[in-house]
Amino acid sequence: RDPTIQSAKSVEDVIPAESRSQAEKVMAEFRRCRGQNLLLVMDGWDELPLYLHTKSLFQNLIAYPETLNLHFSSVIITSRPIASSDLYHCISSRVEILGFTPTEVKDYFTEVLGGESQAIQKLQNQLKERPLIAASCYLPLNAAIVCHLFRAQDYKLPTTLHELFTLLVLGCLKRHVAKQKRERERQHITSLDNLPLDLQQFFKDVCTLAYHGVMDNCVSFPLEYLKTHGLPTISETLGLMQGMESFTTLESSPSFYFLHLSVQELLASFYISKLPAEEQALVFKKLFREPRFAAVFRFFTAFTKLESDELRKIVAYIVQNGDKSQLLYLLHGMYEAQAPSLCQFVGSQLGGELNLRYTTLSPVDSLTVGYFISCICLTTVGEFKADLSYCSLDYYRITFFVNELSKCTSSAITQKTTGAGVSSCLELTLDLSVNRVGAEGAALLCGGSIHSLRTLDLSI
Repeated sequence: RDPTIQSAKSVEDVIPAESRSQAEKVMAEFRRCRGQNLLLVMDGWDELPLYLHTKSLFQNLIAYPETLNLHFSSVIITSRPIASSDLYHCISSRVEILGFTPTEVKDYFTEVLGGESQAIQKLQNQLKERPLIAASCYLPLNAAIVCHLFRAQDYKLPTTLHELFTLLVLGCLKRHVAKQKRERERQHITSLDNLPLDLQQFFKDVCTLAYHGVMDNCVSFPLEYLKTHGLPTISETLGLMQGMESFTTLESSPSFYFLHLSVQELLASFYISKLPAEEQALVFKKLFREPRFAAVFRFFTAFTKLESDELRKIVAYIVQNGDKSQLLYLLHGMYEAQAPSLCQFVGSQLGGELNLRYTTLSPVDSLTVGYFISCICLTTVGEFKADLSYCSLDYYRITFFVNELSKCTSSAITQKTTGAGVSSCLELTLDLSVNRVGAEGAALLCGGSIHSLRTLDLSI
């Protein structure tokens, strides 16, 4: 993240020495023995700008150390797996840290909740009903956030990531106000749209910075970045950011970082949601196929429900474009929005068929597909087909899919029997051929919980 590191042209530039001459002396000794006994640790490859992945000092240190006369040096690189595939051809071994196992998650919750059996059981039960939140807890930081909010919200969990991180932001704002002994105002902070007057400009400045960072794919913000973009100096972060001094320079060179990448993406999407509809559409046209598009779009969808005509045109473009990865981003956004009317609109654009054939679906993907189809069952009359063949679906993924799908189809049956509201009469066809569903998955699908299901293909 450090801008001084990113601009380095030689190894001497990144040595934390008291002077340039001392750094040159250290490296001269290492070059004399051609890098023997030199271990370089590059922490955060995924936070390096993409253009530095292909041609830079860092790429040379990893793949071509002989060009720097460091033939025998060793390098350890840390990165999120999603951003490290371009290194696989030049590394000798790879270790992936998977985070908490399900048992470790349970142990962590037990420890944090002080062994209170009722609270632990209540948390576990709510996580079963909220598989998206549960799936995020493999990351220790997310597990800590979930535990904190569970206690702060009277032992209740949010359903979506949008709700989770909105509550986290509101919690930071409340804590900021509480430090100023303004208890009455703290209690009234219930929405990002309804903040105390003296916080509103500070909050707008932070959201503006988050937006520019997303557009530039930037996660660190030195003072120079603020000046270049004509942004106000961050005089108050409201507890949403932290500052850090550069360790490679002697002069003061602070940079700011958001507490969590998802916090930055949430605040950026909130900023975009306050722009006129035409500008919102222009922003996302620029973000298409950019690294942060998916994360920002799902939060933005939750804020806006994509209700304006300009945004509905973007939805129609995504559906008709045929790019299945973009379609999955839209499905994730619809789940975050929890808006059946938006699902109905997307269903009308699909022309009666959702085709994800040959698309590998993760458990969370399976969840969002199940939610979308369940909303179609509630709002659509006629026939609908979902082609999920060759999607690498196994029993674990099918549980995510069926649990979400059965919720709303059960609601549809309740509506039909009680006469409440307007319900649909849909005939659903599911093509799940050439997947690893297994006998247990087949039993789950055929167990009667999917009431609109008329045709099911499980052929191998």
